[in-house]
Amino acid sequence: MKRITLLLIATIVLLGANSAFAQDDKEITPEEYAAKQVKSLTSKLQLTESQEFYVDSILTTNYVGLKNQIDDMQRSGMQDPENYRRCSEMWQDKTIAAMKKVLDEQQFIKYLKHIGKGKDYKKGKDGKYYLKSELKKQK
Repeated sequence: MKRITLLLIATIVLLGANSAFAQDDKEITPEEYAAKQVKSLTSKLQLTESQEFYVDSILTTNYVGLKNQIDDMQRSGMQDPENYRRCSEMWQDKTIAAMKKVLDEQQFIKYLKHIGKGKDYKKGKDGKYYLKSELKKQK
């Protein structure tokens, strides 16, 4: 039963990710995807206007860069999925480093949690995020 549930969830996630990049058989551009992410992050992280501008610039630049690099890899005939994974991780690391410069500490932790990289953080009783190890020390 658990395996069926996990399989169903994995299928839904894959279909959702696929639909995020395709609309009516039209591929979504990196700029359009960045705009959607900025809108989502603006409300989720409560960005100021200047932060919104920088986040938009970062995401647009990095999504376009990622897409161009992947297109170049495909044109050159590269087929090893490990190379594509490394490319994606490199651009994600660049994005994370840039976001750290723009966001305050709590916004950055929320961003990490949003992209699935904030597993070391947990919300404290005061509503702020802390490293799990720090919360254990406080008890």
